Amino acid sequence: MRIGILIGQFEGLSNWELRLIQTIIDTPGWEICLLMTDGRNDNKGLPGFQHKLKRMFQSGNVLGRILFKIQCVFESKFFPEKQTVDRAAIIDHLSKIDRIELTPKRKGYLDIFGKNDGQSVKAYDLDVILRHEFNIIRGSILDAAKHGIWSFHHADNAINRGSPACFWEIVLKQPVVGVTLQKLTPELDGGLVIDKAFFDVHWSHIATNHEVMEASVNLLIKNLRKLDSNRVTFSKSPVYFNPLYRTPDFKNLVRYCTGFYFNVICRVVMAWKAKFLGTRYGCWTLFIGKGNFLESTLFRLKPVAMPKGEFWADPFVFEYRDEKYVFFENYSYSTGRGKISCGKIEKDQLVDVVDVLTTDYHLSYPFVFEEDGEIYLMPEAAENNRLEIHRCTRFPDKWELFTTAFEGERIVDATFHDDQNGQKWLFLNKMIDSTDSVAELYVYQVDSIEVNNPVPHQDNPVLIDSKVARGAGPTFQYEGQTYRPSQRNSDGIYGRALNVNKITKLNLHEYEEETIVTAYPDFLPGLMGMHHLHQADDMFVIDAAFKKR
Repeated sequence: MRIGILIGQFEGLSNWELRLIQTIIDTPGWEICLLMTDGRNDNKGLPGFQHKLKRMFQSGNVLGRILFKIQCVFESKFFPEKQTVDRAAIIDHLSKIDRIELTPKRKGYLDIFGKNDGQSVKAYDLDVILRHEFNIIRGSILDAAKHGIWSFHHADNAINRGSPACFWEIVLKQPVVGVTLQKLTPELDGGLVIDKAFFDVHWSHIATNHEVMEASVNLLIKNLRKLDSNRVTFSKSPVYFNPLYRTPDFKNLVRYCTGFYFNVICRVVMAWKAKFLGTRYGCWTLFIGKGNFLESTLFRLKPVAMPKGEFWADPFVFEYRDEKYVFFENYSYSTGRGKISCGKIEKDQLVDVVDVLTTDYHLSYPFVFEEDGEIYLMPEAAENNRLEIHRCTRFPDKWELFTTAFEGERIVDATFHDDQNGQKWLFLNKMIDSTDSVAELYVYQVDSIEVNNPVPHQDNPVLIDSKVARGAGPTFQYEGQTYRPSQRNSDGIYGRALNVNKITKLNLHEYEEETIVTAYPDFLPGLMGMHHLHQADDMFVIDAAFKKR
């Protein structure tokens, strides 16, 4: 596949752009054949700066633009962009690629490309052009590649068009930030939609921006793979009825900054109380219920008693010699690290709690299962950059490492699933190297729990959506259908709610699921989150987080 990039100065490329370029370079059969830069004289040195200054004064929002820039610089000190690639090596590779300068005419926010520019680009016989430079594009260049120009709009173009990216979602208190990948047309942010993704918001604009930009890379790579196999689709943008958002004026900037600095103060106070008063914020707690979760009344549940200085989360039920046990993440507030513990169920509480797996890295999500008469534990070990499976040598507290997989990757919330045809699948999430974002669901077909040769789903990641992608417990059967619990991460809250999704299609070429219910943590006073479910035959366990305890 022959790819061209509309690109700015190499030194100004962000980490996410470099990651994208590196992935293209590393993908067999893909080649960056052409770089297109801005050849207009007013974009070289002082005249370009003068143009930007003139446009700022013409906008009538001088104070808002200046203060917004100052705020962004300030936030960047606390939330710097992470560097995860070899910038020098990538730039060296780019310097060897054919480059042409384009000279569109500027008209306001439009860059209008003439016939000569279009013909110059078309001569390279490109399959697709990726836009990382220029303003709103018009003219012949829109059709200069077989599949046009692809561009990110870092927002959901159904509800937010304009700029700055990842700012207005915070001000307007939207639950997530959307990303729209589109094929450009003459309509502003209203091109043909290729795909969308959704990510949780942060209380900082800059932090949100970094997370969303980095996390959006896989959305483009996924759809380039579809293009390479002739499976990409385009759809028309929906009706847009909101205003065109712009750099915030003074009023909206004050509105944003009030929330930002309030969050800063709250976190300072919380840190002080946690250190000197032992207050536990975001304190996850277990709940044990009878029957089926989908038919339950949650306000009847009582929290499991647990010691001070800890929270308990990610519960998994396991039956051993006619006794039911719960394996769970036992997180220490003093060390900031989790270990795996286990307790025996007695009514709606846990007794005889013991630590079963402790390492020098964080552990959570202890997926425990039996296979061929042996008991295994597959905890989340993302901090150790791999998937781990341990085998039980003495129940419940002695384990040995059985196998590892996905070396070098931060694997999260891995779960095996056996379908009705006896095929084994592995569901998992991955953390993006440059962020802590977990908004992608990956599916693999496996021949055994040794995970020697996992076969990836052709559309991995099958979901890119913080509202539904991250796993929240093992799959289960209900009235002849298969259900997958998942987290809803939105509103700036990790584990905001718990989804139960019905899997309707699962094979190496298709994955579809439908969210049946989203349960919010409103069943007890003081709860703020809810993010795990294990449905056993006649009972279930969930976790929920208190704001503080």
